[in-house]
Amino acid sequence: MLLGRLVFVAVLSLLGFVLLRWLWPGLVKGGRKWVYLALVVLSLAAYLLPRALGLGAHGEIPFIGEPLKLLSTVWGVTVLIMVVAGLPVVFLRWVRERRRVDPPEGADVSLERRDLLVNAGRAVPLLALGTSAAGVVNGMSGFVVREVEVRMRNLPPALEGFRIGQITDVHVGPFITPEYLRGAVEAMNAAGAHVQVMTGDLIDDLTQLDETMEALAGCRAPHGMLAVLGNHEHFRGLNAVLRGYASLQKRGAPVRLLVDSAHVFEHEGQRVRVVGVDYPLGRGMGARTSLMQASAEKAFQGTSPEELVLCLTHHPSFFPYAVERGARLTLAGHTHGGQVAFFGMPLFWFVFEFMFGGYRRKDGYLYVSGGTGHWLPFRLGIPPEVTVLTLRGT
Repeated sequence: MLLGRLVFVAVLSLLGFVLLRWLWPGLVKGGRKWVYLALVVLSLAAYLLPRALGLGAHGEIPFIGEPLKLLSTVWGVTVLIMVVAGLPVVFLRWVRERRRVDPPEGADVSLERRDLLVNAGRAVPLLALGTSAAGVVNGMSGFVVREVEVRMRNLPPALEGFRIGQITDVHVGPFITPEYLRGAVEAMNAAGAHVQVMTGDLIDDLTQLDETMEALAGCRAPHGMLAVLGNHEHFRGLNAVLRGYASLQKRGAPVRLLVDSAHVFEHEGQRVRVVGVDYPLGRGMGARTSLMQASAEKAFQGTSPEELVLCLTHHPSFFPYAVERGARLTLAGHTHGGQVAFFGMPLFWFVFEFMFGGYRRKDGYLYVSGGTGHWLPFRLGIPPEVTVLTLRGT
């Protein structure tokens, strides 16, 4: 994974340098090309130095570690935006040059089209840098508490005003600390959530696992916290994460992990069943579908018509399976809301069927959180969130 990331950054930086020679040649002439090279080296050093110093892939170097990571992020996002936005401009300039015909001597030559393309080329690096910096600032500015009202038909009277706090995609690691997670749990406590849920991708850096679990143990909700696994728990070290959750339950902390299983509690005499499903870690759509079906069959066993059924899943595509089995509310994460949105519309809305916000199907409602943290501190229009959902009858 590290090698692949280094190769990606190096190749992307090389492509960016070639594009800059077309877009704004003066920026990479003379000694300025060494400045570009130095930025590439610093960007790569953010990945290499922690390992070289024996701190591991996500280790924190005192004093320079955080600034180096931020510089690397801003640099990588800037070059990526520049490449995506600059390629069309370079292509148009190439087409113009190919079709250019030298005018007869003495003829008037309009430079308007040429100036337009030259100015557009120079604007691309500035736009990329400005967008990258704004996105990183927004990504690092902390979470918001988002209040969501969920209207349900035939909601049991005992659950009118029932509040659920949701965190998801925290990604404790290079940019998110256990203290940040502690603040998110405290925000749910302060909001008066009756139950708290964590819908996957809790941690990336397992050296911070103990502190991360201790932060979850700060839950003060009357019905505790219920959690499910995401893809990053599987990637980073599933057994360690399972042991972390088991240790919390063993010592009586109000945190319970649900893996294709359910937990039932009563709220003012009304039974509530919370179903939690595992992440469908399989290659290809067919394998994912089979895994989701298997999880649904196992996790929804024993449901009763007298219960209100809630479903927790990391992947929002599980929503149809939850509705088929009677879940009235499904909570998910995974998408980060696309991390970029304009006027409330995610830029990459087409990547997932359920990208961000609320969706209805039959009597079921799905809420896809924009995520509480991030593995890359870049967000525009989709701030990190702690979600507090309130149930209301119709």
